Amino acid sequence: MSSTMNITCIGHSGFLVSLPSFNLIFDYYTDKTSVISPEIFMNKKTCVFVSHGHSDHYNQDIFEWNSYGDILYVIDAGCSTPDDDRIIKMHEGENIKPFEGAINVNAYGSTDEGLSFLVSVDDITLFHAGDLNDWYWEGESTSEKLLESEENYLRIIKQLVGQHIDVAFMPQDPRLGVHADRGIQHFKDIVAPLRVIPMHFPGNDGMKY
Repeated sequence: MSSTMNITCIGHSGFLVSLPSFNLIFDYYTDKTSVISPEIFMNKKTCVFVSHGHSDHYNQDIFEWNSYGDILYVIDAGCSTPDDDRIIKMHEGENIKPFEGAINVNAYGSTDEGLSFLVSVDDITLFHAGDLNDWYWEGESTSEKLLESEENYLRIIKQLVGQHIDVAFMPQDPRLGVHADRGIQHFKDIVAPLRVIPMHFPGNDGMKY
């Protein structure tokens, strides 16, 4: 993993990834430790990603950053957004190359709402899962439903086999109890990213990686 990449958790599933030429911001909804400031946008292009419209992944305050610098928004097509030519809406299976091809984005599916994103820029490839996870709610679902849900998760992540991934941001929801790491473990075994950073749990605001 490049020493020129700095990763800070904004909170929950939100991250700021700072690279030499770009900022990538994923699933911003709160910023308790003031990670986002006008200064981070200076002299860099910024791509802001929204995986889906859940309130813990999408806050329309992101559109107030427009005056700070050169920003594009890559957003799940199911989200309600303002009319703005800097917004690119994506569906599962689509590929875009914003900033004149400097960033490559592929949209994958989710086992909840919206999308997951595979993003390549500055020789780094990142995967942000959004709410893509093995949501193994033991005790709340039948064994058949649990198996069906898990098979859907495995179907999606198998589409990533063969992709080089430097960092994957994956849910580790403590509400799943002993199964909180289940989705991460499947992802490690099948996709084999170089590094996994857990998300979607309380108390991660401001953590640096």
